[in-house]
Amino acid sequence: MKDKKTSASIPQEEKKLTYLEAVKDLSQIISSMEDGDLNMDELAEKVDAATRRLEYCQKALHEIEQNIQELIKAGARYTAGME
Repeated sequence: MKDKKTSASIPQEEKKLTYLEAVKDLSQIISSMEDGDLNMDELAEKVDAATRRLEYCQKALHEIEQNIQELIKAGARYTAGME
């Protein structure tokens, strides 16, 4: 069962992305920021986009971690029942 307090769900529009796509996007955004050819408006947009991708990746990893913990607990209950 998921903890409602700590589990922030991924926005529907970002669920279309895979984790790998989000990481690649984040990498490209960071590269474009490092190039230094952006004006202040473009830089602000890139920072916002990078923040959204980073939050997406963190949420995705958190959901995966929760799923793994649930599987471990279920496996422990199953093996305990076999004894």
